[in-house]
Amino acid sequence: MANLSGGARNSTARKGQWIVLSGLILALGLLVVVLLLNQALSAGYRVSQAEMQFPSYELNELYEETVRVAKLVRTKGDFGAFNDSMAEYAENVSKIYAAHGFVVNVSMVKKDEKSASICILLSNEKVNFTLGVYAERSIPLE
Repeated sequence: MANLSGGARNSTARKGQWIVLSGLILALGLLVVVLLLNQALSAGYRVSQAEMQFPSYELNELYEETVRVAKLVRTKGDFGAFNDSMAEYAENVSKIYAAHGFVVNVSMVKKDEKSASICILLSNEKVNFTLGVYAERSIPLE
């Protein structure tokens, strides 16, 4: 009777099958790792964008920009020029934010050489934020 097992040929075929099976397992493992990394990166991106879409982010940006502008336009001893410049700034900011769907009211009055009081109202169809209405908010001008 003839030997149908194939002998040496069968051993080579089994090694080839193991190589193909190992390659398939490695490819699937690599695919799973890539998918997990992709999900982690996209989740991190969504979380970072969610903070920027929240309206309080707009209030923080508006406050920081208003303080920066106040420090730039402060003048020594001239309260009228400071108040006029800040009123013009408030009007321009109100127009800019209105184009993006926000109602903004910024008022700032210079109290003395080193500080000014600030009041900011920011609202849209979802939320209303106020800063410095119920308690006086003072910022340093130096």
